[in-house]
Amino acid sequence: MTIPFPGDGSNCHFFLATGSSPAQARQQVLHFMNTTLLIAYQSTTINDEEIRPGMNADFWSGIEAGITANRAFCKSLMVELEETGLSRMEDLLAIPHGYPSKLLHILTHMLDGFIGIDSVFYNLAEDSHWLSAPLRAAIHDKPDDYWLVPLRHGPVARSLLKKERL
Repeated sequence: MTIPFPGDGSNCHFFLATGSSPAQARQQVLHFMNTTLLIAYQSTTINDEEIRPGMNADFWSGIEAGITANRAFCKSLMVELEETGLSRMEDLLAIPHGYPSKLLHILTHMLDGFIGIDSVFYNLAEDSHWLSAPLRAAIHDKPDDYWLVPLRHGPVARSLLKKERL
């Protein structure tokens, strides 16, 4: 089986989860996906052999690649916003309703920690697309308590944050 890697274009989210076992981490991700109102997929799969513990080198490279992919997506939104004429903070007060304001909305959700269909890495411990320095240190101190869980998904059934040109 090919293990997915963040940003490789696969239909996959990578979750940082906590727990004393891969089964607990898996359950945490499934509970989150079953209760979030932000996105739903027609199908989801977690392959237990793809779950990476905090002491595994693939754990850290997966997190870094996922954060890099999230930052690249945020940067692409910023570039699109600049193309609509937004270049200064003062411009926010005059942003046109429609596609430009939707871009800003999606960007702020990414920055604020709301998962969306474009999220590659999602940190369940902090409800974030990033990894704080204190949590990074905690993972290094107790890597057995942290897991990187790839969740493969099918087509989107529902999403509150979907980028579409009007």
